[in-house]
Amino acid sequence: MKNQKGITLIALVVTIVVLLILAGTSIAMLGGDNGIITNAQDAAAANTEGEVIDKMNVAYNTVKANIITKSSTIMNWSATDEDNELALAKIVAGEILPATEASSLEEGKALQGKGKNSGYTITYTKTTEPTKGKVVIEYTDATFNLTEKVTPPNRHYPKIKCTIEFSSDDATYTPPTRNVNQ
Repeated sequence: MKNQKGITLIALVVTIVVLLILAGTSIAMLGGDNGIITNAQDAAAANTEGEVIDKMNVAYNTVKANIITKSSTIMNWSATDEDNELALAKIVAGEILPATEASSLEEGKALQGKGKNSGYTITYTKTTEPTKGKVVIEYTDATFNLTEKVTPPNRHYPKIKCTIEFSSDDATYTPPTRNVNQ
């Protein structure tokens, strides 16, 4: 039995121990607060936040440019005329949702996005001042809720909300504030 070939029991145990150490390290890298999966979820949520905030900024800039253009070229045009105000609110909605959905925006009724825009809710209301209208855009997404109940608390918006108001021949914007808990 001099020339037997094979592995010894000690070599087998050492190999299994090394594999267990590697598996434990890999699992620790995947999970946990700084794991690959958590970081991927955080990156997805941050990307969604950026896209939503960009859409909100574009909606405001588009309606502001529309108001400036019309008030400077059309005599007696006012952003707060009832028809103009609803048209401006639909322009805001059109920057967020497809035109077919945005066209159904009505005063006082929340318009819910559909499909890939299902996280958006757009509400147009007249304010108590007769020369002011307001559009509120809110976004909530399951991506944000993935990290909502972890410790540390959710590092992303539970909801993104902005307000665009029309007054006389101008628009004002209340952008979302970033309340990130890191």
